[in-house]
Amino acid sequence: MNDQTATQSLEILLNNYVQQVESFEIFKDYDQSMAETRAQFQVKIQEASEPVKPVAEALFEISDQTHFLFQVIRWKIFYIADGLLHAIKAKNPVSLANNARALLEHIATIAGVGHQIGKLIRALEGQSSHKKIKDSIQQAQTFLERSYYGRSPTGDGDIKSIHINNSLRSLERDVQGIGEHYGYLCEFVHPNYGSNQLVSSGELASGQLNPPEDYQREVLDQIRRICSYCMIYLQDQAMSYLVSPLSLSNLVELCLVPGAKVESIFSKKSARPIGDGRSKETAYFFPKARTSGEAITLTYEFFENEGYQPQKKEVGGIEEECIFDIHHTNKGKVWVKIPLKI
Repeated sequence: MNDQTATQSLEILLNNYVQQVESFEIFKDYDQSMAETRAQFQVKIQEASEPVKPVAEALFEISDQTHFLFQVIRWKIFYIADGLLHAIKAKNPVSLANNARALLEHIATIAGVGHQIGKLIRALEGQSSHKKIKDSIQQAQTFLERSYYGRSPTGDGDIKSIHINNSLRSLERDVQGIGEHYGYLCEFVHPNYGSNQLVSSGELASGQLNPPEDYQREVLDQIRRICSYCMIYLQDQAMSYLVSPLSLSNLVELCLVPGAKVESIFSKKSARPIGDGRSKETAYFFPKARTSGEAITLTYEFFENEGYQPQKKEVGGIEEECIFDIHHTNKGKVWVKIPLKI
């Protein structure tokens, strides 16, 4: 990949992200955008019985905080992307390297938060011990507080930040070798030989100062490629983490089912539907699902178990407080009936 290709590819990815964030400002006033959702859940939660009620309150709070934290990171990446675009335009190698490392660190933070929420969801699945449920929730709450309020161990404040190495280990599970890329970027950010190379020809007391890009084209290309990898990850794989607050909301809904008990809230339901999925009249239906969210989860578990590979989905109709989804799969069209309310 030559310099022009590396630069243009990165510019396209960065501009797409910047435009996407600029055009989607629904959460800019976060409290206002979440007011209706919060109010609806609070009414339902107040009707829940003890000891289910505090579990529902805590899970909703974690969902809310996780969504907010992802929005915070999203905006920080927006400004990092803007900084990278300026660095490219101004041919500023120092700004390019610094923003590149910041970009990778924030991508790693998304992975770190996402993995922590995934850990909570897995810990709750099938769990009947009230104490273990409380402990898992507390761990997640502490992690989110440290992710937002945390400060350097050498700074003021009682809440210590999550070390970047922990976040990088989370990202490493998704992107093998990312630690090496991070180490590479650090060499060009710290005031050592790497960053010295960015503004000199590379020999002590000789050569050119602030040479043209051709002197360090290979280095700058690699920095730009790492940025592109980060933006592609954000565009594709990281999206599964950004929707994790919805999974938490589904758990809250389980707490709000009439008669719910702590010992059975998170019991695992089998993905065994009735029907054959060949038509609207015989659509797959999961009678044991307690909420619409659980019905959707069971649908995809069933698909995975039976070898269905979903490609796209469309609405086939809404009748009798149920929505009929048509899934286009590798085995053809599959009808699934999902209750709107249970």
